[in-house]
Amino acid sequence: MIASYRRVLSSPGVPFLLSVEVLVRLSTPVLSLALMLSALDRSGSYATAGLVLTGHALALAACAPLGGRLADRNGPRRTLAAYLAVHAAAYALLLAAHRAGPATMGGAAVLLGATTPPVAAVIRGAWPMLVPAGSLNTAYAMDNAINEVMFVLGPLLVPPLMLVTPAHGVVAAAGAALLAGGLLALLSPAVRRAPVLTPSRRNGSRTARLIGPLSDQCTLAVLVLAAFGTFTFGCLRVATVAESTVSGSPPAAGVLMGLLSAGALVGALGYGARQWAVSGRRLLIVIPLADGALMLAGAHAPNLLVLAGLVTAIGLVTGPRDAIHPVLLAEHAPARYRTEVFAWLNTFMWTGYGLGTAVAGRLTGPSDDGTAAFTASSAAAAVSTIVAAVAYRPGRRA
Repeated sequence: MIASYRRVLSSPGVPFLLSVEVLVRLSTPVLSLALMLSALDRSGSYATAGLVLTGHALALAACAPLGGRLADRNGPRRTLAAYLAVHAAAYALLLAAHRAGPATMGGAAVLLGATTPPVAAVIRGAWPMLVPAGSLNTAYAMDNAINEVMFVLGPLLVPPLMLVTPAHGVVAAAGAALLAGGLLALLSPAVRRAPVLTPSRRNGSRTARLIGPLSDQCTLAVLVLAAFGTFTFGCLRVATVAESTVSGSPPAAGVLMGLLSAGALVGALGYGARQWAVSGRRLLIVIPLADGALMLAGAHAPNLLVLAGLVTAIGLVTGPRDAIHPVLLAEHAPARYRTEVFAWLNTFMWTGYGLGTAVAGRLTGPSDDGTAAFTASSAAAAVSTIVAAVAYRPGRRA
């Protein structure tokens, strides 16, 4: 296991880009919580704070593919430099809007999300240029592991930061981390030397050129499967809160989600530690089956202790699932879309998560346990298996 990661970390440029990714990935969960607290402090309304956060997330998801496409067509270095300048201005506007009304703050949050630099997509697109082809699963496993750790660590940093600065000051700190990560990414040789591969008019029909990597059947199938994966995660988040509340221990929801992240971290690192003889298609079919079975078992867990074990097992299964998606995207997406495809991955994942939380929240009443949400998650995993079996056929390209 250690040899696989040592081989990747010994590749020139990899440790530096991983350190950049830590900064970038950490900024997202810190900003998410701090932005909501800042909006709540200004408006005094959870509904308004939620709208500000939703506006930022939707704008980020909708505009991410544009940033990826510009990076592919104009080069990641030029694109990142332009985005960082605009994004810094958007942060300044957001901080100034904190003193204005909630509507102004909401508009500034939308602008902030829309101008988010595609740093994470650029980094994911750079791994095939930095590591040997046989080590891509290890590189993307580390990538996914960093994401898991940062999403656990980020919210934990907000309370101590708020001891020395108000919520909008933490928003500024999150922005500084992202901008610093973007500036450091510009120093990476992989970013500086990335070739520009502009699609020509001969690359498919006008519609195919418009939708970019989505015109490739295998690529689109993997993106849809990633959305199903985050849909189940959204359902699980609601299910754990409902189950903990009904059991008389609301704080247990945080412990359960922590166990999920710990399991996902171990699962992702285990996946990246070796070369798998099982094909990617089989993994895409088998992993959701296991995920769905565990979710269904969670719906009938007799107590929180059993549920904790099941949630940890779910993490062990979903860690490899989330790590294999970028590996397959790197294999199937045309080279001219190497950055855009990972921007689309962010869009599909955020969309799936939003739909999952919305559906599970609709199915779960104030006094209900997590049975309905667990069942919805299990059903989504079953549909994901069917989609993988029917739509993901590497031997049959669209």
